[in-house]
Amino acid sequence: MASAIEDHTAVEKSKDLPALLSKKFNITDIKQDELKWNKEWEAAIASSTAADVLKEITHFLDDSSFPPSDIEFLHEDLRSVQDHVAEVLRSLFNEGHFDTIWLLLNATEQRRHILEGLKGASEARTLWGQDCRALCPEVTVSNFLTQGGKGFIDFLTRVLELTESPIKPAFLPNSWWEQASNLPNPWWEQASESDVSPRKQISQSTKLVFEVATIDRNKFIAHFVMFSGLSIVHDITNRSEGMKGVLHIMENTEGYIARSLAGVKTTLRDKPLIRCENCTKTPEDIGQSVRFMVCSVCKTKLKFEVHYCSQSCQKQDWSRHKQACGKKPVSKGLSGTKGDSLWAFDDSNPAVDLIRSLGKKEGRGLTSLRDIGVNPCKGKRSPAAELQAAMLEADRNVDYFLFTASGEPVRFVIDDPGAKMVFRINRGMVMTQTSTTSVDAMGEYMLKVMSGYPGLSRDIILKQLCEEHGADTAKKIVWLERKTRERGKSTFIEDWLKDSANVFGDWSWLGSL
Repeated sequence: MASAIEDHTAVEKSKDLPALLSKKFNITDIKQDELKWNKEWEAAIASSTAADVLKEITHFLDDSSFPPSDIEFLHEDLRSVQDHVAEVLRSLFNEGHFDTIWLLLNATEQRRHILEGLKGASEARTLWGQDCRALCPEVTVSNFLTQGGKGFIDFLTRVLELTESPIKPAFLPNSWWEQASNLPNPWWEQASESDVSPRKQISQSTKLVFEVATIDRNKFIAHFVMFSGLSIVHDITNRSEGMKGVLHIMENTEGYIARSLAGVKTTLRDKPLIRCENCTKTPEDIGQSVRFMVCSVCKTKLKFEVHYCSQSCQKQDWSRHKQACGKKPVSKGLSGTKGDSLWAFDDSNPAVDLIRSLGKKEGRGLTSLRDIGVNPCKGKRSPAAELQAAMLEADRNVDYFLFTASGEPVRFVIDDPGAKMVFRINRGMVMTQTSTTSVDAMGEYMLKVMSGYPGLSRDIILKQLCEEHGADTAKKIVWLERKTRERGKSTFIEDWLKDSANVFGDWSWLGSL
């Protein structure tokens, strides 16, 4: 068989290689529907083995197709591409807080940039074009969107480490693909048994075909990284509509706030957990082979799922569940499940754990903002703070008690559910003495809202807060007020809610709690 790559012009000859895999999997044309195109490719990758992919390739090529000079040329070509990728990635990570910007983007925007990378790589000059997707099971939208987009950042970090290694060219390891290394040619026996086959002289080995496919796999990955990176940089430079909210956060908040928001987003779950309604265990707790059951009556009549890990657990829970079975969609609202209004938040998030742990509305499985109390103190409160804690526990509708000069209590109640949540979480950390910084945000907010209230003033409120939380409290609050004014903002709490809404959406749903 004549060489598929003559005179080191693999790039020019790439169109001569037929689109075997996209045809085999009946992949939709990307120009017709890019979302369907991606969905079909991800399904095809998930249902295939590396041996399946190599078999399709060797139906057209075998080791005799590639003389040593062609292999060397392909190595040099990959080295050149990877050097460029390393330069691009170093620029992204070393300048402009790229990882924070990416994590703050919403999933729709992240998906769009990943698809731009996949489209660019599929149209780039490689031997197999979009068929290279079948060689790269880790390069999928679903993988990269995990943990709020952290999957993509982790992948880019791996590629950067690889391309900066002294070994050139460098191949990104993948155990799935490496299973196809050194397999015998599946078509050799058929060709040798047929006297009329034009491929009677094909090689029995697939070693070189695997090497060439591995080179093309890594070239596809390199092109994907470049095109996705360019798409993101384009939106940053041109302040695209999808990027405006993120850039606003980056430019108008302290750096640690943007990083904190991005960090919280990486802990969000992609979908609710499944837990046994009786023992509360997840499939991961028991073992992936365990098949959870659902209450068939609730599913049929209410389209509502109540899960059990075994018939034994279902029987044990029956005395409780039978009261609502088939009548009302009621569950225990276990942490991380659909019945938990905060299911997206990881159990390790201390603020969410604080909200979850402070009581639930009966029968709804929803935590009430009213029930976010002050919690036991982990240190020693001042007498004034002890009085405040006792009064807050006695009247949980109040967010804070302020006192007039004559000692008359004034009930401070926040109407906005988002502001109430942030204020109470800060209050909880201050009153339990787990944070020394949260008091400034609380004080700043109360000064703005309550300084003009009859019987109160700025000095009266600051004096009270110093008595409760330490003599340096006023200094902390004044410092935060100055920083807020410098940024042209109102208060830390209000700005945090506004900026975080660009990442997490409107906080109005908290009004249902």
